[in-house]
Amino acid sequence: MTDLLPDRVIPRTRGENASYIIEQVRAIGLNPHPTSRLMRMHKVLSSDFIPFDDPRFSTALEAVRDLQQLGFVFDQLQSHRDDDKFKALVKKTLKDSTLPQNDREQSVGRNSQFHLYLAAVCQNAGLHPVTYDEPDISCTINGREFGIAAKRIKSLHQIKRHIKKAADQIQGAGRPGIIAIELSLAWNPNNAPIISRLHSQMYVTISVLKATQLFDRYHADIFRWVQGHGVLGVLVFDFSIRLRQDNQWGLDGMSTWLETTQGNEQAKADYRLFYDRFLAGVPNLEHVDADSNA
Repeated sequence: MTDLLPDRVIPRTRGENASYIIEQVRAIGLNPHPTSRLMRMHKVLSSDFIPFDDPRFSTALEAVRDLQQLGFVFDQLQSHRDDDKFKALVKKTLKDSTLPQNDREQSVGRNSQFHLYLAAVCQNAGLHPVTYDEPDISCTINGREFGIAAKRIKSLHQIKRHIKKAADQIQGAGRPGIIAIELSLAWNPNNAPIISRLHSQMYVTISVLKATQLFDRYHADIFRWVQGHGVLGVLVFDFSIRLRQDNQWGLDGMSTWLETTQGNEQAKADYRLFYDRFLAGVPNLEHVDADSNA
């Protein structure tokens, strides 16, 4: 398992980062509507101090997650600005409500944002060329192409459907691949920030436990769902907004891997190659549990 601290890699204040993102969106020919989530977040972060009881506080807090990720995306994917598929994904990020818990049925904006985040990690890791081909993202390592099927799952009841669909996508793409799953809302349906000091202190331990329980429960099913589809592993992300020990709000993330090569030596070698190289592109990576990588 790895701990991700993406809000520590952008050398801009939150207000500056919000303005930077809007500038980048406009630079590729898009004109975000004033009521879009990104514009609302920009407006909030461009204002003065917002106290906890201010009705705008929840929007400002959610901007900690969304705009930190998008700042990383635009920093890494500058060379993609003329790519029509990149532009289409950026256009979709303008959709959705400001709060993810209000988009239970459709969440095109944050789904596209997750795709772009994965592409940015690949780009940062030097897995060039990075393209927006099936299954969702394609990258190259040592001349070998790999695919990433990206899924944001809002309820664990949906995990079978999404993993099977992702496995079909990887098989259809004809290249080995990873299924990347974002489970933040599935594990935290009310999207509650971590405020308790005790919970904040235990953040890593609790996150490790959640991921361990998930794979303990589903690993046999996952092996069955992906068998014969060219899936090398399942990568789970969980992003949390947390009040840290220094009383500053920040974005933390955890990622956990489940290898699904099932004794295939070539697939196992591909998995290790992808695992090692992909992690090199993750911002501020910290390994917290080596055993979880098995």
